Amino acid sequence: MTATAQRAIDQANANWGGAVNHGLELARGRYFKVLDSDDYLEPLALRLVLDVLAKAVAEDDAPAMLIANYICDHLPSKTRRVMRYDKFLPKGRTFGREEVGKPDVARYLMIHACWYATETLRALDLVLPTGTSYTDSLLLLHPMPYVKRLRYLDVEPYFYAIGREGQSFDVEVIKAHIDQQLAITRRAIDDVDYAALFAREPRCALLMAGYMECMMNVSTLNLFLIGTREAVAKNNELWQYLKEHNPVLYQYVRRSWVGVMNRRMRLGRTISAQLFNWGKRHFKLE
Repeated sequence: MTATAQRAIDQANANWGGAVNHGLELARGRYFKVLDSDDYLEPLALRLVLDVLAKAVAEDDAPAMLIANYICDHLPSKTRRVMRYDKFLPKGRTFGREEVGKPDVARYLMIHACWYATETLRALDLVLPTGTSYTDSLLLLHPMPYVKRLRYLDVEPYFYAIGREGQSFDVEVIKAHIDQQLAITRRAIDDVDYAALFAREPRCALLMAGYMECMMNVSTLNLFLIGTREAVAKNNELWQYLKEHNPVLYQYVRRSWVGVMNRRMRLGRTISAQLFNWGKRHFKLE
């Protein structure tokens, strides 16, 4: 792909969603990639991504979404972990969603792995909420039923910084913004008819439902960590909302380990929260 001039755009703070909305509005490239301010792209791997996309475009084989691995760069411990998708995605060619396998719980797609065809996003008229956090989930999920052609590269261009104080997944930040996280989770619940999607394209539905399982688990466990009576009530309301508004998705998610552990007793909530804390430390997610 030919190089284009870089532009710095200054605007009033509208949080992550507002920045992406404006970026998509002004984008001139064939593909659209979000790079958070804490993170960076490794030049050699980025060059490979651009070369592969350029070749695919030239051969009229352009994917609507390209997926690449990414690296979790844990700043406090100075360690790195590769999030790789080679176990459930074909390599070296463009493929359809019917060939996508089911990822394990630690390998669900994240926004850091995804590169979108700009015209695909624009055709959806997707406008992310502004002034709120955690909207990256909507950018990942909403286009998925419309992405017919995909390509996977087994390289690591994206370095995702973890552990910096004040990040959106910092415990204190989560406590302050838990209502924003719950609002985005509800919007994601309402966004897709999973009964129709499972009937029409079960592979796509499994991929998206797995991500929704992660969203529900994170919301629930963060509320358990907060631990107040109000937080417990909010968790019960969230699960009731899922049951009423998307019953097929509810049946899928309730079988997850958090769905099983989602008990009204304090002991069950405490065990779940402690396991969550252990998992974040073990996998260096904080």
